[in-house]
Amino acid sequence: KTSSLEERNAHSGRAAAVVDLFRRVDVHGEGVITWDEVSNYLIDHGVAGGDQFTVDSIKPYRASSVSDAVKHDTAVEKLVYLEQMDVVACLNHNSRRFRLYDPITCKVRTEVHGHRGSVVNCCYVNGLNQMATTGADMTICLWDAGSLGLRNRMTAKDVQLCLCGAASLDGLFSGSIDGTLSRWDLQNMCLSDTRRGQHKDAINDLLMVEDIDLLASGSSDGSTIMWDLETLRPKKTFKGHHKGTFKGHRKGTFSLAYSLDYRCLLTAGLEQEALVWNPYVEKVPIFRLRGHTNALCGVAVVSGTPQVITADVKGVFRLWDMRNFRCVQSFGGKESQVSCLNTFCVMPGHRRLAAGGACVTLFDYMDEWDGETVTEVGGVTDALYNPSAGEFYTLSKTHVKAWSAGTGVLFKVLHDVTKKEITACCLAENGRKLYLGDACGRVAAHSANNGTLLTEFEPHAKDVSCLAVWPGTNKLVSAAWDGAVKVHADERSRMPYVKAEFTHHRDGVTCLAVSSELMLMATGGTDTQVCLYDLKTLKLDHTLTRLQHVVSGLDFMSSRCILAVADQGGYVSLWRVRPHPDKWTRVHHFTNWPLLRTAGSDMKLDEASVAAIPLHAVRFAPTPVPEVDMPMSTSPLLYTGDAKGNLRCWDLSLLCERKGVVDMDLRELFERQHFAQLNTAPGGSLRAASAPASGTAGSGAAGSSVAPASALEQAPVAATAASSAGADAAASAFLTGVDAGSSDVKQHGGREARERGKPFASTVRSAFMLAGDELSKVAPAAAEERKEVQLILEVEGHDDAVFRLHLTRRPASLISAGQDNRVRTWNLHLQPLGLLLQKTDPAYKFPYDPLAAQRAKLEEASELLGSVRPWSPQLKLPKLPKSAAPPSGAQSARGPHDTLGGLKAGGRGWHRAQSDPDEKWKLMASRVISDPNAEALDYEILFEQMGQAGQAPPDIDLAGAAAERLLQKAHARQAGLMTQRSRALSADEASAADRLARAMAAVGGDDFGAYETMARSIRPRSRSKTPSRGHTGRTPRSAR
Repeated sequence: KTSSLEERNAHSGRAAAVVDLFRRVDVHGEGVITWDEVSNYLIDHGVAGGDQFTVDSIKPYRASSVSDAVKHDTAVEKLVYLEQMDVVACLNHNSRRFRLYDPITCKVRTEVHGHRGSVVNCCYVNGLNQMATTGADMTICLWDAGSLGLRNRMTAKDVQLCLCGAASLDGLFSGSIDGTLSRWDLQNMCLSDTRRGQHKDAINDLLMVEDIDLLASGSSDGSTIMWDLETLRPKKTFKGHHKGTFKGHRKGTFSLAYSLDYRCLLTAGLEQEALVWNPYVEKVPIFRLRGHTNALCGVAVVSGTPQVITADVKGVFRLWDMRNFRCVQSFGGKESQVSCLNTFCVMPGHRRLAAGGACVTLFDYMDEWDGETVTEVGGVTDALYNPSAGEFYTLSKTHVKAWSAGTGVLFKVLHDVTKKEITACCLAENGRKLYLGDACGRVAAHSANNGTLLTEFEPHAKDVSCLAVWPGTNKLVSAAWDGAVKVHADERSRMPYVKAEFTHHRDGVTCLAVSSELMLMATGGTDTQVCLYDLKTLKLDHTLTRLQHVVSGLDFMSSRCILAVADQGGYVSLWRVRPHPDKWTRVHHFTNWPLLRTAGSDMKLDEASVAAIPLHAVRFAPTPVPEVDMPMSTSPLLYTGDAKGNLRCWDLSLLCERKGVVDMDLRELFERQHFAQLNTAPGGSLRAASAPASGTAGSGAAGSSVAPASALEQAPVAATAASSAGADAAASAFLTGVDAGSSDVKQHGGREARERGKPFASTVRSAFMLAGDELSKVAPAAAEERKEVQLILEVEGHDDAVFRLHLTRRPASLISAGQDNRVRTWNLHLQPLGLLLQKTDPAYKFPYDPLAAQRAKLEEASELLGSVRPWSPQLKLPKLPKSAAPPSGAQSARGPHDTLGGLKAGGRGWHRAQSDPDEKWKLMASRVISDPNAEALDYEILFEQMGQAGQAPPDIDLAGAAAERLLQKAHARQAGLMTQRSRALSADEASAADRLARAMAAVGGDDFGAYETMARSIRPRSRSKTPSRGHTGRTPRSAR
């Protein structure tokens, strides 16, 4: 039993992996994949989803803001980074002194004199904690690493061009201008050994290869030799001669580097390419790093990373990936003011490199791990949660990062997904596609797995500001800063098109909300208005213009027909929307005042403050709140994020109770609205009694608080009457500019106020300046209004403005993104669940259980395996015997009905089949009949094939079926021979014909394929007509 259980689990695991792969390939959610899609996915995943999308991928270098302030009399000849001393040694041309730079500030720490000739090279001696330099005066000087005082001086026979310290032997190696390799005894300060004759020219560089205890030397003769450290004998020689061909350096070797992680030796000469060698293979290099257009001046490996850097004399650097020898970046040159380069060095500890030419120039490695306490160093555009994959996506500039929802660890980076900066994004309902909008107006769909471009939609003229998915459909809504709103149809694998375009905003669109239950879409803009569109007709339904500030947030409470509007003035207004009878009316408004800190624990709004805090995001909590055991879980809640980084939760239960804002039966509301429209239409004769009863049974869910539509006209009456005493007085002090913002109020509001004998407040400031009895009358009413919305939770979530809020249902949580470059997660009590940090947050506890998700996948796979029928090989049906074929001319002598009838009865002209049916036919029929899962199509195929063999069952009208089939073929042939247009239609007309054909086929109105054939015939493609035989293509003279 244990083995069988393990076997079932193994089968379920493999099936779950197959299902996961299927869903990754089927990004459009069609439920069907083709072999081309599978192969394209494998190719894209291998090419685009490889190392370049991993976290440890190589980032680019940029010119540093730190510059060299020292004026150099001569060019910088040599730069050497001494890691043990954490300094950069700068050696100038024909200079007897050398400078030591601070690698962080690029300032000179000290300037050292001591050589009688120009300083040529230097290195660090580990065993003595000293620095060694060599000069043109044929001496080697040793300096104390701390005080930089001269400790010893050794004289050589020739000029030593390079130095290399040996830590294990307390020795020093040098290469001379005549090709002699020397070893110096630093204990006795004398020359201990020399080797000459191996190199025919000057030794330009020495490198210690520690993992194999060899010393590498590069010479101007083009050869590279590895020496044994004990005996100082050559062990390996890299020249590039192999089978009569030379593949090494022809112009000398001037720079050496070794990758300890990848066991590769790199050499650079005066050619335009660097060579990569296997240290155990001397014959030929394993790769050539090509791409430079000028002679190289050096090659370097950044230790601990796969980075290889090469540079040429024109100051152009190339960054290579050691894992695949691919060039990742090309930088420097004239754009960085490095037009002439002599030397460079890397500083791995500081993620920086220094280039030497006319001065010292620094380049910084743009490693995002520097910002360990932020989510994105360059700022967060948005943050999305994918419940189906258990992943977070954060977007910044042109890349997308994927984070594990279970651990909060960054595990994938999709670099350069778009060419321009990402300005808006949203996630498809199936969680497999990311819709991205960029700064040039481009809107496209990308794979959430590897960022592959899937679909491009019609672009905008300006930056894309908002993107949203119409839930339950394949529609995408996009808005831009020019005020245009477009509804795109993402026809999955077909060509997308624009279903509607709106230009009702006078300025940019700032926010967007879609409600599939209400069939409404709302857009808010910088023109201080909210436009509402009917998603059924795709037309403008209404415009809310009674606003004074830029609209910054929108959200629907669909069950109660409420729209929340937040603006940058710090005000939130609640509006009824259709299908409510009181649609487009304001229910309530409140202000986001600063919080007044008191000694107690109670929160109190500082309503005496001069200005409210601007709002940037607003979200309704789902009601009832899932997974929350609190008394407030059944209350309608509203979350806001403001410019001070505060997250607040507002309780609307008292407001809803007083104003009669309850859950409604939307279906009944829509029906009543439809009947009302019919009654008010011209010529409408429907009676009111024909409307559906409002209190019908089953209109709402059991145990829910759904109110019948008939109560809509009665519910607000009591609340309106209760607050009518202060409503008129409070109208002139409406803080969202209801009276001051609309033109009709400006024209008539002042006159009406004067007629009532009351002062008219045109602005918020003038409302506060009201004095005397009028202000005392307004204040109690305003206080009563404010009590209807209570602030119950408040937290300082971010150090800067909160500009994005997202609510998730599985699990119930809140995601906030701020301008402090952080993304935070909260539960619905505004208790922190953790941050998405490049260095993992130790307090991360987002309630996502990957084991439960895996168990759900295994259960789904197990159900799938249980529904799959066992496969059995089908027997090959025998061919019809030649005796079954009709004689020549038989069909022409008999009518079609006689011929079809003869198929069943074996009439005249046909050779009757044998009386005993074939055993294979019997077996096939018995299998189909005994199969409990056999479908109608299986029987149709069986009867058709048996009919062809003359063995149809007696209870099947084979003649009628064959006649119908022949009739369908005749109609299809006739449709194919129909006269076609001589000129093809446009692409839009052809796509319309395709949609018509698909629609007719879907409703069963294209049995013979006529619509499909016509649509195929008018597609815009080039068709060449071949003239028939005997036709010369000339027009007859009689027809001219």
